[in-house]
Amino acid sequence: MLRQKQFEVNENETKVALLKTMIRDFDNVIGQLEQQIAAEEERTRIKDPRHPAYSMFAKAAAKRRQNLLISVAHIRSMLDVAKREFDQLTAQLSDLEPIHNYQLSAA
Repeated sequence: MLRQKQFEVNENETKVALLKTMIRDFDNVIGQLEQQIAAEEERTRIKDPRHPAYSMFAKAAAKRRQNLLISVAHIRSMLDVAKREFDQLTAQLSDLEPIHNYQLSAA
């Protein structure tokens, strides 16, 4: 039972790390897109997305940025759940270790 719980803790720890990496990577892409949008708006001198001559590239980049922002929000909620699960699993593992050590010393 102790090994199973250790496995679950390790799997959950990996999941938390992966979600953090995804958020960091998406945040980097979002920053790059914001720079590209700003550069395109500066180049065309049109900053209003409702303007008929607004850059299609800037519109597409803004849409992609918006999609990534939604994804990041979703991943952050997944990360919160994974962190709570990790804390619960870690507590359960801590509860099992003294029992396991006692059983080993009694044997």
